[in-house]
Amino acid sequence: MSDEKTLSTSKKLHKTKSTLPDKDMTLMELINYLSTEGVQMLVIILIAPFLLPASIPGSSTPFGILIILLQISYLRNKSLYLPNFIGKYVIANETVIKLFEILEKALTYVEKISKPRGNLSENQYVLKFNSIIVIILALLLFLPLPIPFTDFLPAVSILVLSVSTLEKDSYLMLLGYLFTIGTIIYFASVGYVGIEIIKYVINYFGKYVGISI
Repeated sequence: MSDEKTLSTSKKLHKTKSTLPDKDMTLMELINYLSTEGVQMLVIILIAPFLLPASIPGSSTPFGILIILLQISYLRNKSLYLPNFIGKYVIANETVIKLFEILEKALTYVEKISKPRGNLSENQYVLKFNSIIVIILALLLFLPLPIPFTDFLPAVSILVLSVSTLEKDSYLMLLGYLFTIGTIIYFASVGYVGIEIIKYVINYFGKYVGISI
């Protein structure tokens, strides 16, 4: 029988899913239950809602904040502080199972190109740098933009970076950096287009009242 340390991330998720309590759970209960799996595994589970075509209603704020708090606690080497309004957020049992199933499917694709390579995942400075990147990406998840991929792209970037750490794959980590750069460029483009549209609208209607920018 294979040692648990040799299991792929998707197989670890499958094993964890099979032992989940058969009941609705608060985020605090879920975090306590999964705390032995480590920060990266927790982050992977928390970005699952953002990999869906439509996020779970009300999940963006508590899940996004929790990802940020996990990374801050890692950077500070402190225990996780969880505000009550986040910790008491209830997740239905069927939703938790669905999230695990989505992740298992997504990870099977990622793991096809992943294997232990290089030593970036063993460098503490690199891992702390990655935590800062994840915080930035999680902040992008908060932006209330009714535009395609504004949840999906940051979530994929976080997924790839987290899996690269768990799988000890430096090449996959570099791919995560490329995804991050692409995500930031996409958001910058959305912001630029948005500003130009606002300027156009103001100038178009402003000519009737003598306003222009």
